Amino acid sequence: MNEQQIKEIVASVLAGAGQGQAGVLTGIPIEASARHVHLNAQSFAALFGQGELKQVRALSQPGEFLSEQRVSIATPKGMLENIAVLGPLRKATQVELSLTDCRTLGIEAPLRLSGDLTGAAEVTLIGPAGVFQAKQSTIVAKHHVHMSPKDAAKFCVKDGDLVSVRAQTARPVVFEQVVVRVRENFTLAMHIDFDEANACMLHTQRAVQHTQPEQAIIADKVITETRAKELCALGAAVCLHKGTIITPSAKDIFSQHKSEVIFK
Repeated sequence: MNEQQIKEIVASVLAGAGQGQAGVLTGIPIEASARHVHLNAQSFAALFGQGELKQVRALSQPGEFLSEQRVSIATPKGMLENIAVLGPLRKATQVELSLTDCRTLGIEAPLRLSGDLTGAAEVTLIGPAGVFQAKQSTIVAKHHVHMSPKDAAKFCVKDGDLVSVRAQTARPVVFEQVVVRVRENFTLAMHIDFDEANACMLHTQRAVQHTQPEQAIIADKVITETRAKELCALGAAVCLHKGTIITPSAKDIFSQHKSEVIFK
């Protein structure tokens, strides 16, 4: 064990002293995203001419906002009107629809994380100043969870991990293969589309019970009593690297909570 690891263990013990379960995340907000469009400078100019996006209200993620601008989405087989435009402008034009929306338009859009437009479908955007042919722009957004690095550490996950999330609603649903997205300025929130929200009867913003890593291995070198309490609070089996040290008091915690400890 090197000096840096020892410092990390000491810091962990000091941070948890006297706190018990305080600070342990047991739920996250869940938000339903309606169909919307992200524009770049080129598509904005074509649709609205000069000017800029005018903010109506801020969204949950810092810096993002709902604008007062609206567009229509058209294909040879259908049209959707009064579609929200979100800001700020991006590098690429991106249209996010539900599967139901895609069927209305008669298109097949791939399931992708926001920002991944590989194989994205084509639609026509119509604004007050003109028309923009949005090639390779349209996706069905894959459900995901935004987290700060601090949140990710408490949930024992990292950027890109896949987790299972149980929505605590009148019609409980477990969402699988939910992508964890970690960034310093992210606010904790899970995003799903309206099809998914209707499936679990999510009428308003709610909290999910927990997020369970799928085969995620805890990177800690030493598991202390405080850390064991955090891991048990997540309600999942604890997966550790072989050779991880578990203190006697931590073992007692795992035993009390009947938490399964797996070494890989």
